[in-house]
Amino acid sequence: MNWLRSVWTQSVRGVHYVPRGRKYPDVNVNDVEMNPPRYGFRRQRAPLLSQSPTKTLFPSEEIRQRYQQQNQPVPIKFRSRSDEIARRNYERFQDEIATGKPHFRVGEKSVYFPKARVCLLRPNAKHSPYQAKFLVPRNFNKMDLRDYLWHVYGLRALNVTVQLLHAKWQRGGDDYGRYRGPQFKKMTVDMAEPFVWPEVDPEIVAEGKQEHEQEMKAILEKNRVGADSLKPKEAFDGLYDEVRLPQQFVPKHKQPKMKKRVAEMAKLMDMRADRDAVEQYLNL
Repeated sequence: MNWLRSVWTQSVRGVHYVPRGRKYPDVNVNDVEMNPPRYGFRRQRAPLLSQSPTKTLFPSEEIRQRYQQQNQPVPIKFRSRSDEIARRNYERFQDEIATGKPHFRVGEKSVYFPKARVCLLRPNAKHSPYQAKFLVPRNFNKMDLRDYLWHVYGLRALNVTVQLLHAKWQRGGDDYGRYRGPQFKKMTVDMAEPFVWPEVDPEIVAEGKQEHEQEMKAILEKNRVGADSLKPKEAFDGLYDEVRLPQQFVPKHKQPKMKKRVAEMAKLMDMRADRDAVEQYLNL
């Protein structure tokens, strides 16, 4: 019976038994590594031949030569002669820039009086001095803007990116319906020389704000209807131009405490005024 009880307790203990802390084995703290490294267990492989050239603009040709020198089959993506074409185009690009010629194929359509409206915009915070942003018509593409800037302003656009903004919803003035406004297309070009916007004179900015306020006031006076249209212009401001202070909202449960503090500050200010008067009288 004792033998059966011991077997039963050992089987149950094997399933549900949780050892206590005092029964843990003794371990030396210096022999335990708390944060084992997560690397080092993998086999270190030698770098591939395709990863060896790092300081060249056209690596395919050099990679192909290294595979051939070691008598290894050249991968398919390095068998083409694309680097030769890229090198030839790069050398031609340098020659065209050095001689002042266009580095792209000039359009064949002759336009003597362009009607397109191209507006130079202020750059965003992410743009560098070597980038310029333009607002262009929606039917413009990258080649049109590059050709336009070259022939009209002599500006060389090295790279062009396009951004087509979504149309915004607008409300009608006479009804509650809404409609989408026009879309705007913006293009950012990379230039060979930097350009920094000049600083605007503060007087010009102040004059512009004043003119805008006068225009808005004139529009409001023009759109007066009903009895307001018969009133003189001076009657809207009133006979007495009172100084309008900002309205400060104080919660109801805070008012008694704030009133007490205001009274204490007023009493302190009166005491300071009396002390200053006594000091002035006694020449202290």
